[in-house]
Amino acid sequence: MISEIRLINYKKFLCERIPLEPVTVFVGPNGSGKSTVASAIHAIAAIMRLGLNAAFPEVFFSFDRLINHNAEKFSYPDAPMGLGISGNIDHLYMDYDILFCKDADSPSGFFIRYEGLRLTDGRYSLHWSFGEHPPIDPRLPTEGGERDRIPGDSARDSLFMQTDGEKDRSDPVLHDNLGKIRQYMQRFVTYQFSPPSAIRRGYDRYFGSQQQPFLKPDGANLAQVVQYLIEDRKPLLAQFRQWIAEYAEGEARIADVGVAAYGDKVFLNFYEQGKNGRIFPVTEPLLSDGCWIFAAIACLASCETMPTVAFFEEPESHLHPHRLPLLYKVFRTMAEREKEPCQVLISTHSPYFLDLFKGTPDSVILLNQARAKKLTDIEDCENILSLYTLGEAWYSNVFTWGNP
Repeated sequence: MISEIRLINYKKFLCERIPLEPVTVFVGPNGSGKSTVASAIHAIAAIMRLGLNAAFPEVFFSFDRLINHNAEKFSYPDAPMGLGISGNIDHLYMDYDILFCKDADSPSGFFIRYEGLRLTDGRYSLHWSFGEHPPIDPRLPTEGGERDRIPGDSARDSLFMQTDGEKDRSDPVLHDNLGKIRQYMQRFVTYQFSPPSAIRRGYDRYFGSQQQPFLKPDGANLAQVVQYLIEDRKPLLAQFRQWIAEYAEGEARIADVGVAAYGDKVFLNFYEQGKNGRIFPVTEPLLSDGCWIFAAIACLASCETMPTVAFFEEPESHLHPHRLPLLYKVFRTMAEREKEPCQVLISTHSPYFLDLFKGTPDSVILLNQARAKKLTDIEDCENILSLYTLGEAWYSNVFTWGNP
């Protein structure tokens, strides 16, 4: 699980350390930095897997567009942009930071000003850093460390790329641990299902490879994933059907979910039970957008293999407020699953959805003008929540922080 993300001169953020929980909800006005958190995690994952140049394509234009225009130079000649992450990956505790500047003379287009890594798993320990640590308060957890522990030209590309594949096996344990981190970060996905036009369309059929299709960020292959559950994972299908039935309870008599194949395409079908007990398909335009969005999230939560970390952009969109407790339940199920849980990060504008986090205030991050504050760090938070619902306190700006 990722326990903290650090952003330095990145987009609207100057220097922020944002703590994360198994389920974390980000709330704030438009432009406050909710989507930036998702893009920062994606960038770190790309740096670890593919290097700086691949993480930020069209280097010079991208760097100038991403760096904060009020960026602090610290003690460097030029203002750097930086990202950092901490977490526990299968009992491997990790801190990683990287700060870099634009540099036309570098093969990657970047020059690394500082990079630091701290690893420990109880048996193996490594603390390494390169370059000048910026004068940031609080200090980065990777500060200090041995420069010569890992040889190489660290100013040109990330440590992860220098020890990638078979390039460097001088420290096999380090090589394996970095591979474990890369593999974990590879399965970070940002989902945005609204509007659900892509979900409603058909997709290529699943042809029985026994390999689970991974739900796409826009849910476009939902029908294909459901077909996989029907044909190869019927025990998992039961949970998906149960959640769909709970969602439809009281509004429609959804009795079943299935798929229909036409040529090489497969389409998702919902079946309704009439008053006489007869089962018949529901015409696609009659199903609400909220039903399709919830079906995509419920299907993802029913699969054997989920993302290690998933960021959901406003998943409550188009859902009736009465259905939000079920959505919250599905997210909790994903995060608390015993085998291969998924860390769930959520952005929202809904005070009704936010109300559901009142019992877990550590899970709420308020964002305002690219500054982050945990709900429990708000002055007089407990007293406020004794007088107001969480959603009401935020929406009415009782917290005076990050109101809509």
